[in-house]
Amino acid sequence: MENLIFAGNAVAPTFVVIALGFWLKSRGILTAEFISRGNVLCFQVLFPILVFFNLYDAEKIDFTYLKPILFALCVIVVCVSVLMVLVPRLVRERKQQGVLVQSVYRGNYMLYGLPFSRSLGGEPCVALATSIMAATLPLLNVIGVFVYSFFAETGEKPDLKRAAVSAMKNPIIWGVVLGAAFYGFQIPMPSFLHTAGKDLAKIVTPFSFLLLGGQFRFSSAKKHWKPLAAGIAAKLVILPVVFLWIAVSMLGMKGDTLVPVFIFLAAPTAITNYQMAVQFDADYELAGDFLIYSMVFSAFTMFFFIFFLKTWGLIG
Repeated sequence: MENLIFAGNAVAPTFVVIALGFWLKSRGILTAEFISRGNVLCFQVLFPILVFFNLYDAEKIDFTYLKPILFALCVIVVCVSVLMVLVPRLVRERKQQGVLVQSVYRGNYMLYGLPFSRSLGGEPCVALATSIMAATLPLLNVIGVFVYSFFAETGEKPDLKRAAVSAMKNPIIWGVVLGAAFYGFQIPMPSFLHTAGKDLAKIVTPFSFLLLGGQFRFSSAKKHWKPLAAGIAAKLVILPVVFLWIAVSMLGMKGDTLVPVFIFLAAPTAITNYQMAVQFDADYELAGDFLIYSMVFSAFTMFFFIFFLKTWGLIG
């Protein structure tokens, strides 16, 4: 019960912000024009700043954690490879294909990784979670831009070269590139710029959820409930079951090593998926519904995963 309460406390603040956005839109305070420009601001300015400072301020990756770090990277590559082939065979709508691929493989590890690791395993788990986050963030952002570029609604057959060029023009990619460069070469930054940048980075997540609430429609999920239900089942149940089995039975992970890996696999989809869907003119309604409903159901799926992992003695 304590873990269920913790999961609820992790999710509840987000829903408060989304509900506020929905209410502000109903009162006419959040207008359609404000939401549209706000989404552009988030994608072109605020998210690149957030990504930059997540990398710039990252703690040094501890390579004693090499096995779980490599495992997390392999999970990303395998999931994307399978989904890029499987999703277009199951979903005909081009605007939904990129959304489903991105929403299934990418979880909100930045929001869930550290607090859940601290709650379930203490500081050793937090150190590993930080290392996994620092190692996977650049790859996640690069692949995310490529996926949406590849499935962009152009009316033409997807072109790898064009998708790669489009990806390199993406502001988030440059946030990754610059953040990695400043981190790798230990380039100093004036304290006033660091403070201003960190302050801007802090507003991205609540502001994005506020905008999402302004665009949320209860009726929208009915239009695409089949891909939504299948995608959430894949994200919250199938993917964690398959890769946790591999981690435990084949790689021997357990205890402090398994906790951050479990959260990496079981966390609901990341908010950046919704923002990127808006930017690339994908099915942002499906992306928004996936974001919200995956958070709702993750409170239950994560509870049951934690319960069984503890029952079987795999985590403390």
